[in-house]
Amino acid sequence: MFWTKFKRKNLYFLFSIILFSAACSSGNSENDNKLASEKTEEESLTEEEKIIRQVENILEITAAENYDIQIQYKHIDPDTLKDALILVNRKEYGHQKAKNNNTERFFEKTGHTGLYNFVFLKLGGSDKIISTTPVGSNADYPLTVRFLELTSKAHKDFVVEYRIRNSVHRNYYTVRNDKMFLTFSCPVFDGVGSPNPRVYDIQHPTSEVRIAKDIAMYEGKIVDYNIEEIENINEYTPKEIIRDGDLYVYFIFDDKKMKYVTPMGEAE
Repeated sequence: MFWTKFKRKNLYFLFSIILFSAACSSGNSENDNKLASEKTEEESLTEEEKIIRQVENILEITAAENYDIQIQYKHIDPDTLKDALILVNRKEYGHQKAKNNNTERFFEKTGHTGLYNFVFLKLGGSDKIISTTPVGSNADYPLTVRFLELTSKAHKDFVVEYRIRNSVHRNYYTVRNDKMFLTFSCPVFDGVGSPNPRVYDIQHPTSEVRIAKDIAMYEGKIVDYNIEEIENINEYTPKEIIRDGDLYVYFIFDDKKMKYVTPMGEAE
């Protein structure tokens, strides 16, 4: 797997050079120069730079903002073209907004939680950016992602993990008909820093009667958990989570609702 990372200011510098070069060139008229400039700029952009420009337009990110964007290519839908999963973190913007609104104390108290992490998708062969609801989470930490075969063998689902204060949560996404669906959300652990944090061992068992895998949450524990060794409860990463009890709750996929739901009876 490979990631590419960019900063807005780097891209802005590239655009400035292109626009300056175009402005210095001669043309028959002002309109011709403008059209030539736009064409030259567009042709000079790589695929990643085009994605960045689209994302910046959607989020209305200015040239002065410093932010993180990560792009990973994967076969997500059934065709043979690679798709681009895009994760954006606007930490700087979140902190600046709190400062401008004089809400820094509240922002600090909530663990810098806000809508400053984003998930986008661009399917191979398409110029359209698919968006979903921003992930309410700690602005200081970018999202992490992993791919898995879950709701269908023809599609790759993906799991995004994020932090809220001293906990980590997980969102499950799938793609159907050029739309991105949030199929399930759950905590991974909560209460780090306390003697007995709430921990879940999350499994994806197969079923003999369903195409999609199920989601089972078991009571779990963190291996070698030691409060005295934790420097920052808001960025703690467990060494390993293992099962340490009974089944907590079980979910099956409802393809009509595009959601994981609890079965009315015992799941087969």
